Amino acid sequence: MESDATTFIPDTAVTPARDGKRTAVVLIHGMGEQWPMETLRGFADAAWTKDPELIPEGQTQIYSTPDRITGSFELRRITTRYWSGEKRRRVDFFEFYWAHMMQGNTLGAVIGWLKRLLVRSPSRVPARLKAGWIVGLILSLIIGVFVLITALKLWDLVGWPSFILSAIVAAASLLATVWIVPVLGDAARYLSPAPGNVAARQAIREAGIDLITKLHTSGQYDRIILAGHSLGSVIGYDILNHAWGRLHSEDLLAGHGKHSRAMQLLTLLEEITPTLNKDAPDGLSDYRELQRAYFAELSKMKNKAGEPLWLVSDFVTMGCPLSKADVLLGKDEADLEARKALREAPTVPPFLERKKPPRFSYPPDADTRTPHHGAVFAPTVWTNIYYPSALGLFGDFISGPVASLLGAGVRDIRVPMGTPRFRHLSYWTAPEKAGPAIRALRRALNLRGHDEATLWGAAADFNPVDAETLGERIIPEPAAPVAEPVPESPVVDYPAPLIAPASPGPPRP
Repeated sequence: MESDATTFIPDTAVTPARDGKRTAVVLIHGMGEQWPMETLRGFADAAWTKDPELIPEGQTQIYSTPDRITGSFELRRITTRYWSGEKRRRVDFFEFYWAHMMQGNTLGAVIGWLKRLLVRSPSRVPARLKAGWIVGLILSLIIGVFVLITALKLWDLVGWPSFILSAIVAAASLLATVWIVPVLGDAARYLSPAPGNVAARQAIREAGIDLITKLHTSGQYDRIILAGHSLGSVIGYDILNHAWGRLHSEDLLAGHGKHSRAMQLLTLLEEITPTLNKDAPDGLSDYRELQRAYFAELSKMKNKAGEPLWLVSDFVTMGCPLSKADVLLGKDEADLEARKALREAPTVPPFLERKKPPRFSYPPDADTRTPHHGAVFAPTVWTNIYYPSALGLFGDFISGPVASLLGAGVRDIRVPMGTPRFRHLSYWTAPEKAGPAIRALRRALNLRGHDEATLWGAAADFNPVDAETLGERIIPEPAAPVAEPVPESPVVDYPAPLIAPASPGPPRP
């Protein structure tokens, strides 16, 4: 949601960068018939305009400038002033808009996808999803009976008044037209590699990789943060996977000399990998610090064309369906594990090529190695924000923790539900209040590049982190100096002066 306090200024007000490189934040919108820029303005407002740690006092303007990176006239680049304090730099916000590539959704595609999810043996349903699976089957059965009775014109046998039947049909038609086909249809098509969906899936991923590539080659940025909401988080996951897979091994190898810092950090990442445990996240902060250090080395590397090799430092997901990756990316948990082993589904930390000594790089016995094609989360830090759900209606049933399925190196942040209502669209609303969701978002983006201890404090030892325990500011505001009391002057009892009586003097003439 766009705040009235946000001021958008035309491009003429933007002065050239004084300190060279900037940070690019790319937001990938979620499912539904989104309009260009509908999502980005509210997101930038939450991430920047309302954050007192970033904006100079009283200078909340952000600038709407032509987007020369994506090439779309429908999109704008939102750029900021220099942030306040030390190491001043600017941030550019981009939207990866893909809704126009997912047209032609049909009710049949949704039904086919739901059938694939629901029609399965109970043994292939994860225990945590079994209640939802049963509810889905019951609802499907009710809808199926309704459709069958309608098709066979058997409503006279039921004995319901015609106006009730008409109201039910109208409501069902409205639901299908307004929500099921345009919203759920996006997920049904993107998450199903059926022949009719392959072209759209390919086009979306290619466009996303093209945007990332253009940011790399523009020469303007030294850090890219990719953020995805809802289905956009799955799209972002795929974009990172395939963009990393396109890196040339020769370019990576050139930066991993035997005694190079990159090689040393890669080895440390591999050695700490077996110690990570999703149930006891003691080493999580250490692992993420190593990721950031390794990213810093990769960001300095160039390919043969002299362009930066890898600039994506962070992946931030909100309302992420990958909490159900075992039924969305694979047929079941066993199938997902097989895909991870084949390096088709990237994990954090990356899947090990060998366990002793631990290696996700190759050749495993060489002094000079490079991470494998599924190791995108060696340098890229993943933070996942979610609301819990209740009864499938309150909170966010679409989202959930990701670390249990895709690796103990993911930092999950649990946002309290608050007032019971649907929360899938509440990840950056009301930024002026700096509630738990906003605090989680600002820490996940980590625009200033703080370390883990600064970001999470005592909560760094927990996964998931409870967002309610996070302070409103990452760096606590310094307390106002207390003026020392001015010492009172000592009270001295002076003796009363002795005044001689006045002399009468000579008489007046």
